[in-house]
Amino acid sequence: MTPLLRRATADDLRAIADVDGRGFGFQQTEEELEHFRPMFDPERFLLACDPDSGTILGVTGSYALDVTLPGGAVLPVPGVTWVSVDPTVRRRGILRAMFAEQHAGFVADGAVLALLTASEGTIYSRFGYGVTTLNRSFEITRRRAEFRADAPDPGGVRYVDPETARKLAPELHRRWCAITPGAVSRSEAMWDGQLRDEERWRNGGSALFFLVHADGFASYRVRWSDSSASVVDLFAVTDEAYAALWRVLLGLDLVDKVTGHKSLALADPLPLMLTDARQVHTTAVDDGLWSRVLDVPAALAARRYAVEVDVVLDVRDDFLDRGGRVRLQGGPEGATCTPTDAPADLALPVGTLGPLLFGSARASTYARAGRAEGTPDVLRRVDAAFATDREPLHGTGF
Repeated sequence: MTPLLRRATADDLRAIADVDGRGFGFQQTEEELEHFRPMFDPERFLLACDPDSGTILGVTGSYALDVTLPGGAVLPVPGVTWVSVDPTVRRRGILRAMFAEQHAGFVADGAVLALLTASEGTIYSRFGYGVTTLNRSFEITRRRAEFRADAPDPGGVRYVDPETARKLAPELHRRWCAITPGAVSRSEAMWDGQLRDEERWRNGGSALFFLVHADGFASYRVRWSDSSASVVDLFAVTDEAYAALWRVLLGLDLVDKVTGHKSLALADPLPLMLTDARQVHTTAVDDGLWSRVLDVPAALAARRYAVEVDVVLDVRDDFLDRGGRVRLQGGPEGATCTPTDAPADLALPVGTLGPLLFGSARASTYARAGRAEGTPDVLRRVDAAFATDREPLHGTGF
């Protein structure tokens, strides 16, 4: 079908929530929608409607976010969210129609990248998105998790109330974002929602507890049904703050295990601080942030590179036709990227470029999977240049 596409209005929120709820299997109360309204900018939400009745059949929205690139550059980006199609009209081209219109708007607004976090892994690659961060869920048997004698024990952590957490956490988070590639910003409205601690997110657990260090922050809740402490949020600007926060979390005497959902980096240092690294049990590894390059030269020129690189990339973009051939010249001090007619050294689809941009993937690995083409020498040089000294981590779902 050919849907009627229009921008949302403030009065559409209930109907939007109903469509979204059918797709995701939940129903939002009026109170929950009122809590969401500060984050709801109707102009950023695109609706697909039945051309005869006007009934809303699909929705896609976005938030105004910032993301950090390797080297510290911060780009304003749209974060795609609330993507839903009514189950009665699936497989009729509604999502593609919405995404074509929405992303054309991103391009017209000058966006360099678009981001999203996905509920399913099979949907977004066909629109040029690629998995950009991986996160692991974990479970730690607390009494068996002993710190090594040479592990840092800096102290300096204290409990704070929700009001104090609301004052201190955003600035600590901004500092963490500044040093973490892939880190996604949080608006004031997002922070309000994060710390509101609504009952529906507790899953039978306690209200949140908040830990603050001069250079870090953590929140967790206790669930007595399985004697666990669940880490909800944790970010630290320094290694000392990170170690100090974990020493408190693994010292909670009355819980048997400490868990976290999609919140630990794959190369996290915590296991190395313990006498038995196996005690940090990985219970799942999931995709986190997905990225979509909209302006290839601007995106590649915005980051810094681990070593000097001079390479011609041929980027294919079947969805938006925003690819092309460019010459990237860059290094630790910065980069330039310009269109060129020179022969390509590396050919790749735009969905591969996003993960490479953030340093979360190797070109050689994508080549082995048939998703990039280049000589072994080119692949080695690109791998070395795009590498990062800190694992990309987005830290915020949206």
